[in-house]
Amino acid sequence: MNEQISFIVDIQNIDLELLKLEKMLKEKFKEIERAEHLLGTKKTDMEKLNEELMEISKKADAAELDIKSCEGKMIKMKDTQKLIKTNKEYNAIQKSIKDNEILKKQLDDESLACMEDKESLVGKITAIQKEIAEIENDLSDRNIEYKEKEEESTVIEKGFIDKRESVKSKIKNDYLNVYETVRKNKGFPAIASVMESGACTGCYRMLPPQQFNELISGNVFMQCPICSRILYIEASLPEAAGLK
Repeated sequence: MNEQISFIVDIQNIDLELLKLEKMLKEKFKEIERAEHLLGTKKTDMEKLNEELMEISKKADAAELDIKSCEGKMIKMKDTQKLIKTNKEYNAIQKSIKDNEILKKQLDDESLACMEDKESLVGKITAIQKEIAEIENDLSDRNIEYKEKEEESTVIEKGFIDKRESVKSKIKNDYLNVYETVRKNKGFPAIASVMESGACTGCYRMLPPQQFNELISGNVFMQCPICSRILYIEASLPEAAGLK
């Protein structure tokens, strides 16, 4: 019986190693997905910034045209001022010149604000372009690493699967079916050691004294009455037990 239990322990250790490989690859793949998501977010942010820059540039260009138009009008009004003959005409043209000076000041302020916004946006775009380049380089490295790990894991996995088949062939079908059922329903551990106190290390509930004594004898195939895991006394296993 101890030999059968040791084989089940071995097959569980192999299954745990296979699970580690699977989890490692999944985590590597998730890292790639997170990097790809971040890259997509940064590219979307850059597109929005470029759109803002285009709008600000259009606004700045329009302000410059308005400034030139305003300056042209003021030059014409000052030339006209030299030809007027009445105070009424003089006051009217002075008012127009003053209104245009106020408008030009507003346009100058608007143009300056646009230039400051453009400078800020260009700085943000430059920074995000640098971030994108860094993420792309990191993503490239992660893809290369994932491919290497995947190839390496395939070789290691094959070794474990071959060994699993070898160990599996030594286990009685009834026992193997119990292990596979518990593994499917409970996860790991499907076979759990029992503490000196008589507690199952799968659910940490105490075994009835009679069951514990039977288990100590080493002549029974026993499942925990609480969690259904296969039970064994670790000290009773042959020295050869365990994953080599």
